[in-house]
Amino acid sequence: MSIHIDDEKIETYLRESESIDIKSALGDALYLDVKENPEKYEVLLDGGVYETENGDKKLLTGLKTALAYYTYARIVKNGDSNITRHGFMQPENEYGSRPDFKEKVMVYDDAFAIADRYLKECVLFLNENNDEYPLYKGEGKIKANRTVYRVIGD
Repeated sequence: MSIHIDDEKIETYLRESESIDIKSALGDALYLDVKENPEKYEVLLDGGVYETENGDKKLLTGLKTALAYYTYARIVKNGDSNITRHGFMQPENEYGSRPDFKEKVMVYDDAFAIADRYLKECVLFLNENNDEYPLYKGEGKIKANRTVYRVIGD
């Protein structure tokens, strides 16, 4: 039987992911504008194909996907469920097994690494299109497992 995670917990993890991971990468001004005017940021949020100044086409996964992975990682880290190839399984009785800590850490690290990769794509997109996104100041910081990546623009 699969697990049902309380909506309140998901909302908490979602808010944490937005304020800790996404906001620090975008900066306060851009983050607030994206929240208030999402229609202006469709490609940044949903992803898509864009062209660089030199004509190269690039694929952007989008902020929503990065946010989903950050949130998923927090659910894995804080949950009390077993990770299986079929998803999360909740122990239903005292004989149910607890999740293996090492396995849980591996899934958490993997989800965070994927989220960081997608967020890095977004920061690179903002740097390559800085004339279209004046609220982005090029100070995007991406934290990954105690490592800070600073993306420096042209």
